[in-house]
Amino acid sequence: MRNTGTLFANDLRRDRCKALVANVHRLGLTNVVVTNLDGKKLSKMLPRLDRVLLDAPCTGSGIIARDPSVKVKRGQKDFENHSRLQKELLAAAIDMVDAGSKTGGYVVYSTCSVSVEENEAVVDHALKTRNVELVSFTSSVSFGVEGLTKYRERRFHPSLNLTRRYYPHVHNMDGFFVAKLKKTSNKVPERAKKDRAKVDDKEWGEEHWTPAFMESVVDFEATSGQAAGTKKTAREKKRQHRQNLMDARGFQQKYPPRSESAGMANEAEEPLSKKSKLRDKREKRTQGQPNNELLDAANEQRPRRPVLPNTAKKAKKVVKKKSNGMVKRQKAEAKES
Repeated sequence: MRNTGTLFANDLRRDRCKALVANVHRLGLTNVVVTNLDGKKLSKMLPRLDRVLLDAPCTGSGIIARDPSVKVKRGQKDFENHSRLQKELLAAAIDMVDAGSKTGGYVVYSTCSVSVEENEAVVDHALKTRNVELVSFTSSVSFGVEGLTKYRERRFHPSLNLTRRYYPHVHNMDGFFVAKLKKTSNKVPERAKKDRAKVDDKEWGEEHWTPAFMESVVDFEATSGQAAGTKKTAREKKRQHRQNLMDARGFQQKYPPRSESAGMANEAEEPLSKKSKLRDKREKRTQGQPNNELLDAANEQRPRRPVLPNTAKKAKKVVKKKSNGMVKRQKAEAKES
């Protein structure tokens, strides 16, 4: 730019802004304005610009050749978080550019990462949500590998082959990704995210709620704690679970299903207890054998041995200890005599 026009240099970290100011003074630049702001909000603070260079924050997977510790420092969650942030920053950068500029209207997106989530996926998202298109680079930066349009089960826009990838083992440099976009219109397209729940609500009206469908719906009332927005305790959760089971059982008793098969289990029934399981096993074992109902009834009527209370057990132990002591004393006296 040869010290003409105005150049805005922004960084979110304050310590890096100090280094940026030092470089500006060292190079003798007089048209640079250094800011320490959030990049996602710059489009609302600055006027429309001619060109924007976005060096987005990334996981740094491209420097793995000189820093192998990146392999253990980053995880899948880091890639997802950075990809989400990069999409927001690229959208803000595109909104800052003036599509009607005679000398600009370009956005350059770059990262020092080689992951698809931070490169092609971000640019493809921008192509879907903003009026931009990818353009080819000049001959001076035409080297490098073309960007990916297919990666595993994912498919990207065919124009992503205009982007460039740089690999450490191929180009003898850090891994890098560069994309150049041209803004075609300042209007933001109205492409709302497809919410399947809302679409179903619009297409599926009350006239489609048949009695057969209503039979499988149970409406559980919210408790007082849930209505007030307070967090329920474990006891309240158990109580609510029992109440839900009782409501479901009562609903199925009132409205039994139309077709019932003998081998189909009722989902609302509680699991069998140990006694019922033992009874079922005994019945299966005694199938085909003589009926022993009278013997079972006699066994149930037979009086059981009374259980001594704790006090009686303790007294019995004390008496036993005393008798053992007397026997030992008598033996000792007999030896002395």
